[in-house]
Amino acid sequence: MGDRDNIAADSKVADRLKKLIRANQSVAHIESLEELLPVLLDLVRDITDAEASSILLYDPEREVLSFAAVKDEVLGEKAEELLHGSVELRLGEGIAGWVAQSKKAINIKDAQNDPRFSKEADRKTGFVTRNLLCFPLLYGQEVLGVINVLNSKVKPYFDSEDQDILESFADLAAVAIIRSRLLESRLQQQKLEIQLEAASKIQAMFWPKLPEMQGGSRAWAVSRPAAMVGGDLYDFIPAPGGQWLVYVADVSDKGLPAALIMAALSARIRSEALVHREVGELLEAVNRAMYDIMSEEGFFATILFGKYEPITGRLQYVVGGHFPPVWIKGKEIQQVPPLKGISLGLTPNVEYEAREILLSPGDSVLFLTDGVTEAENERNDLFGYGALRDYLAKSEGPPWGKGLLDAVDAWRGAAEANDDLTIVEIWRS
Repeated sequence: MGDRDNIAADSKVADRLKKLIRANQSVAHIESLEELLPVLLDLVRDITDAEASSILLYDPEREVLSFAAVKDEVLGEKAEELLHGSVELRLGEGIAGWVAQSKKAINIKDAQNDPRFSKEADRKTGFVTRNLLCFPLLYGQEVLGVINVLNSKVKPYFDSEDQDILESFADLAAVAIIRSRLLESRLQQQKLEIQLEAASKIQAMFWPKLPEMQGGSRAWAVSRPAAMVGGDLYDFIPAPGGQWLVYVADVSDKGLPAALIMAALSARIRSEALVHREVGELLEAVNRAMYDIMSEEGFFATILFGKYEPITGRLQYVVGGHFPPVWIKGKEIQQVPPLKGISLGLTPNVEYEAREILLSPGDSVLFLTDGVTEAENERNDLFGYGALRDYLAKSEGPPWGKGLLDAVDAWRGAAEANDDLTIVEIWRS
């Protein structure tokens, strides 16, 4: 080769390297995978002087390669329309399948006579593949897909120089695809966080104002989800004669699904409270109404439901799969009449029996969810009734609720909340 030929060859290599650098700069600013792939194909077709180029992405769940983007200077956009979603290759099937399975590049000089070549794409488009270069798109050992260039426009077939430049471009494309996926994933995460934040604000609107009661009775309540939204709920509902309906409920699971069930349950309880005066009948009606909604997706809810008379301190209560009220007299937890009941949503026809306690001046009653008793510290020890008794022995009350919340937080320490937490307290001063 003469000096002039060497100079021309060096100039061509330098030109290709410049194009590769420009390609790197171009794709660095593109965040969407949908926008990225066509740009990649235009660049690789330009760098290798090919008639067409394509990217097939690998779906690991279905174990197939499918056309994600196609660039053809003859057929234009029609080629992608014909191939996108209609042609799929299993690992080992066709040239692309062989490359993806072996994770090795291949240079086919005579595609039509290669036994591995699949002619389905050519049949779909009318394109005639004479020669092709196919490289795997790898991220470590993970197969992302393959990239093809078809039919060299300036040579009988692609040569080692084309292979070298496409290998560099395949590495660039793989990194760009991973980056785009990470950015899209982060964008989706940010959207979800915004939605959850909005849901959290909406859920907070369900918490009622603390009622002003007669006869020296007072109330306090708090509910904190383990995540941004949760499945705990409580309410104070005014009833005839100055009485109050009060409850805490704990929907199975946490997060947004539980919060949606919580909202439906809250609305249903308030609706049934307008019709039923007896707490047992009210809960039976709520269970019947909620059964279809909850059971279909496997949800259920535990509940402690009561009707309180502020003047007398009389509290009627029913239990649905929940632990009973914590009745505190002095600094001691008093035994309450035992009561059993099935959680809401497990079976449509349930009868709930009511029990009754009488709060004297100085007494307090706590309605708790298991986010209190089952709060875990860094050693995975449970708060339990033992720590509750220790708190009562060391504290002055009533009220006890705010101090109990602080005691649970101190017990948990640096450990993350493992469940939603709700405390409702009624006491007589």
